[in-house]
Amino acid sequence: MSATEEPKFIKNNTITKEEFLAQFEDKSIEIVVEGRYCWHKGNGPFLRFGKESLASFNYGVPWLNDPEGDVGEYGDIFWFCKKSMFGYPYKPEFKTNKIYRLRVRPARVRVRPNYRYFYLEEVLEKDVDISGDGTIYQNALEKYYKDTETTAQEISIILRKDVDLSDYKSSKPYLICHCFRSFNVIRYAGSGKTRMIEGVLEIPYDKWNFKSNLNLKLKAGSIIRITARKRISDDTLDTYIFDKLLEANVKDDELKNLNKEVLTPGKWHIEGEDDFDVKDGEATGIILWDSSDNNTEVGVSLACDPDNLKSASLSTKHFSKILNDKEAFEQAVFETVLNDLVDEDGMITTWEGESEGDVRLTKDECKKRLSIISISLSSDGSGSVLVDLDEMFTDHAYNVDICSDGTYKAHGLIG
Repeated sequence: MSATEEPKFIKNNTITKEEFLAQFEDKSIEIVVEGRYCWHKGNGPFLRFGKESLASFNYGVPWLNDPEGDVGEYGDIFWFCKKSMFGYPYKPEFKTNKIYRLRVRPARVRVRPNYRYFYLEEVLEKDVDISGDGTIYQNALEKYYKDTETTAQEISIILRKDVDLSDYKSSKPYLICHCFRSFNVIRYAGSGKTRMIEGVLEIPYDKWNFKSNLNLKLKAGSIIRITARKRISDDTLDTYIFDKLLEANVKDDELKNLNKEVLTPGKWHIEGEDDFDVKDGEATGIILWDSSDNNTEVGVSLACDPDNLKSASLSTKHFSKILNDKEAFEQAVFETVLNDLVDEDGMITTWEGESEGDVRLTKDECKKRLSIISISLSSDGSGSVLVDLDEMFTDHAYNVDICSDGTYKAHGLIG
């Protein structure tokens, strides 16, 4: 098998059990993994190989920072078993979020750099306790702060929701738990300047480094002065990781009045359309896709500018391009939907009719029944389009992602 060949067990069970097992190394190793997706009642059956089932579970190793190592970041572990009529059908039973020590045989190939496949030989230990390994927590800290500024800065903000972490719990040493609180205005201590912002305060908590944060009690609407480290990996939101509370209930009339302005509903004008309502960081409205047909209403949501939550000028520029050539936009969106639904014969099988497969349509027949329900756009031009399917798939609609580079990706049926 070549290094780039897809392992056959990903595809189907058209090979023999012996051929399947030959895809794994002869030598076994010990690994410690956490169950991510495990079979449970309600899931479909596993593939059959004669009288046996090929069972599997998906694992993760969130405490490691070595995606190209022996265990990778994620993977699947397989084993053959005879389906039991009583109790758990595919023994041994594995559960989500439980940690196991296993003896396994690695697959001979790696299809993806961070993904692995193993064949199970023996369960060595269940409910493994890894809390005593200090390197695991250190790895978690490094991973948590990986994409942040190295030093904290002093800022003043007004939270939109209370903070009370007294009932929060963290028992996983490999994971830095955190909660999020949004804010719309900020004052930078360095420059003294205030501005509107689509901000998020990320508050970490655990039983170790961030234990004191479990005692935080902050009121929505009050001004707090804190130190925080800014994340540099998120282009759409200004995210700050809480470091230290310097002062609560700060008096700052300028920041308070700016926050009041943000929270006051407003209007946003787009040439040729009715005014949009501005509230909570977005401008929303309804347009007629076909001005001559009152039955072609389309809901529109435009994200406000990151530094001015009363304006949607950036997203409006992208929306104006859509309005200037609705036909081209519609064509691109509908083609994305149709290309995802079409089968190898170039036909689309709907869910209409008494039995599955009763109704099959050509792309052109299906396209005539599509219409746009809503459009959402961010300031960078990315967003989504919801497409009405005229009950071809019961009450489901179809979601298409708009990428910031102007391309489209099929997201799938929703509803």
